[in-house]
Amino acid sequence: MKKILIISISWTLAVLSMVLIFAFSSENSDKSSQTSSQVVEDVLKIPLPDEQVTPQLVKKFDMPMRKVAHFSIFAMLGFFIVNALNVTFKKRYLLMCGIAMIFSVLYAISDELHQKFVDGRVMSFWDVIIDSIGAVFGILFYSLIMFIIVKIKAKNNKIIN
Repeated sequence: MKKILIISISWTLAVLSMVLIFAFSSENSDKSSQTSSQVVEDVLKIPLPDEQVTPQLVKKFDMPMRKVAHFSIFAMLGFFIVNALNVTFKKRYLLMCGIAMIFSVLYAISDELHQKFVDGRVMSFWDVIIDSIGAVFGILFYSLIMFIIVKIKAKNNKIIN
């Protein structure tokens, strides 16, 4: 029963990350720009006083922040997909990483195709690249966590035996 719950939660997180990506991609260009500008403004207000956060400064950081968002959300997708595959199948970890990578790249491509049909949005080859690199980062981050967990378990087993 516990395994079914873990698998269900893992796949739910993976699907929710895809839904989140789809929702952001469904925003028309005006709404997307407004959302992006508001996030940039809020982030800049963390280290800077309100009066220093000018529209020019927000505009300067808008594009880099968008690219960081692309990278981050696809890192999350890669992380959740490889986790879901790993807890579901528990076999051939490198194969699961490869499947997660292929899936994430295909989802990045479909995301850009989807944007082509949203008012004011365009497809971007570079966004697919950034998304894919983000997914690889998420998969590698998950792999690092798994490596650390395996090492800790091995160390604990050595102590017990």
